[in-house]
Amino acid sequence: MSEKNNNPTVSFIMPVLNEEKTIKNCLDSLFSLEYPKEKTEIIIAKGPSRDNTNAILEEYTSKNKNIILLDNPTGNTSIGRNICIQHATGEMVMNYSGHVIAEKNLLTELALRLQSLPADVAAVGCSNLSPGKQNFVGEVSGAAFLSFMGGRNFFSQNAVFPEERYTDHLSFSCYRKEAVEKVGGFDPVFWCGQDYELDIRLRKAGYKILYIPKTKVYHFKRDSIRSLWHQMYRYGIARAKMVKKHHDTLKFFHLLGPGFILGGVLVVLLTILRLLPLWVIPCLIVAYVLMSMVSTLQITRKPSVVVSSVLFYLLIHVGYGAGFLRGIAYRKL
Repeated sequence: MSEKNNNPTVSFIMPVLNEEKTIKNCLDSLFSLEYPKEKTEIIIAKGPSRDNTNAILEEYTSKNKNIILLDNPTGNTSIGRNICIQHATGEMVMNYSGHVIAEKNLLTELALRLQSLPADVAAVGCSNLSPGKQNFVGEVSGAAFLSFMGGRNFFSQNAVFPEERYTDHLSFSCYRKEAVEKVGGFDPVFWCGQDYELDIRLRKAGYKILYIPKTKVYHFKRDSIRSLWHQMYRYGIARAKMVKKHHDTLKFFHLLGPGFILGGVLVVLLTILRLLPLWVIPCLIVAYVLMSMVSTLQITRKPSVVVSSVLFYLLIHVGYGAGFLRGIAYRKL
């Protein structure tokens, strides 16, 4: 039997909504993978996109037999992923998105590595970096998320490690389908952050998640200030929901965003009440600006990105913090 015949079958699961700017590059990269095409299928749950996404998907589906196009009228990412899993025939499912580009060796590294591991390893994943060509907003936010002020040292999905290691979560992982189904798939309560919540349940069920450095994906970041704010706000809400569902997962760094907001309000109030001297606020602002610029300088030396990143960190911290506070205050999960 040939080596290719021993390769595991893999189903890409992709909920897609308003991805016209990136979906072509995404699909083209999947068709260029160094992996037997007969061993892969691309299952797409299309949402009610307001742009040209669905027309592009119909065009690609008509020309490629291993694309399975399904409807997800809710637009809910978790529901879309579950719809894909229900129709998946692969031994493994590759958690994927319409704004991601894969390196050619993605499956030869992830799927084959997972196949060789014990059954208690549920997933193998890799780093996600920013692609080389993005607009300025995407470029700055990409640099910000790779820095310590953007959470690189706290959130494993933003990390880049030099060696293999077990971790708590990776954004784009290849899973054993059986393990995902065993823990109940993706929770529809989580419109975003649903892969992180899935990994929590997998680890609680005794499974492991392995990071490998030999491949990576390139993740297009939000291309407007408004969409970045919306993303961070939703991330904050999702984190609050996770804390409510999984109380034991709360970490100190999850509170930095809401602490930033509440601390800022407290400092202003104490200054108004004359319990703090006036010079405290400008000193804190200068310290924040300097920390932001130093953080970005570790990623890039491009002056426009370094200077602009100060605003982006503020948007990330306030957006995430506001979402977290909103999620905690909301009574329902």
